[in-house]
Amino acid sequence: MDIGTLGPFRFRINETEATPRAPKIRQMLALFTVRSNQVVLLQDLVQELWSDNPPQSTKITLQTYIVRLRQQLSNDLAEGGASIGSKDLLQTFHGGYRLTVDPAVLEHRRFEELSTRGRRALLSGDSATASLTLRSALDLWRGAALVDVRTGPLLQAHVTRMNNARVSAVEQLMEAEIRQGRHLDVLGDLTDLAAENPFHENLHAQLMIALYRAGRRSQALEVFARLRGTLVEDLGIDPSRQLNRLHGAILNGDPTLEDLPHQGGTLLDCFAA
Repeated sequence: MDIGTLGPFRFRINETEATPRAPKIRQMLALFTVRSNQVVLLQDLVQELWSDNPPQSTKITLQTYIVRLRQQLSNDLAEGGASIGSKDLLQTFHGGYRLTVDPAVLEHRRFEELSTRGRRALLSGDSATASLTLRSALDLWRGAALVDVRTGPLLQAHVTRMNNARVSAVEQLMEAEIRQGRHLDVLGDLTDLAAENPFHENLHAQLMIALYRAGRRSQALEVFARLRGTLVEDLGIDPSRQLNRLHGAILNGDPTLEDLPHQGGTLLDCFAA
């Protein structure tokens, strides 16, 4: 079994494609997937599928969707040679239903596990292992999370959480690469990331450090000026104290910029003191 939410929704049983085509049933199975191995209450299903405008026959409609989903899963399980039935895969509990699967088949769980391992390696100072592990995590992404599923409030929360986790993993990968002296290799990626995340101070700090190490001090200072202008004009705030200290270090050509110590956090945290 292979279940993916880091891109178009994917539900495969061995080599058999089992992703529902009907929009509401696809949405319902996606919710069971992101909340796998825990009971999804009926009120949660109603909230996800219809938000504040449920139909009058909500209970009957939900039961119909569950029957149709189980019928499809039953056919696909048989075709895929699985040893369990649809009622074992999608179990009924008092007040809801539970999709019971091995967490290892869930794409987003594998991403979270690899991201955690990569972050721990980075914090321990093992930048090489961090790079390899974080790249493996990011390689699981196939596009925007659940891009082909209608998302209600519960699935949208999952999409937001995974997108934030993706940005964090990319941020940590960039740091691991910079710490290994690969600042030239990541300049293009960091330039794009800073443009996509105009308020993200650490990504801008990484870009500033990479530019400085590449001998482009004036461009590093331009990045700071653009970020400061964006923060002031759009949010009415100034850059953080750490970012201002990084700016000062670049202005002064501080030699510590070439080999920043590990502080148990981000590169920007090196300028907290």
